[in-house]
Amino acid sequence: MNLQGTDAERLRALRQRLTEQLVAAHRAAGEPSYSAIAGQLGVSKSTVFRMLNGVGERSPKWHHVDDMLEVFGRSDRDVERFRALWVEIRGLEKPAP
Repeated sequence: MNLQGTDAERLRALRQRLTEQLVAAHRAAGEPSYSAIAGQLGVSKSTVFRMLNGVGERSPKWHHVDDMLEVFGRSDRDVERFRALWVEIRGLEKPAP
């Protein structure tokens, strides 16, 4: 992935929005510990840290986002909003041929 100009800026902004929304969902859920989230998701604490801090070259896998939202008790409507944002990000990260 080697985006230039506007697409790179758009991707950065979308990733930031995803991170901000995940953090808001985490806060609304009472800020469960990274250890508790990791245990429920079956991932490492560092994966949870990366997701909630926007760290990494790519967006998190959808099933991790979806599972995290389930831990946070988000509604189906919230999940669909997150999915639409994630799909947009992935479209920029890995455009269809």
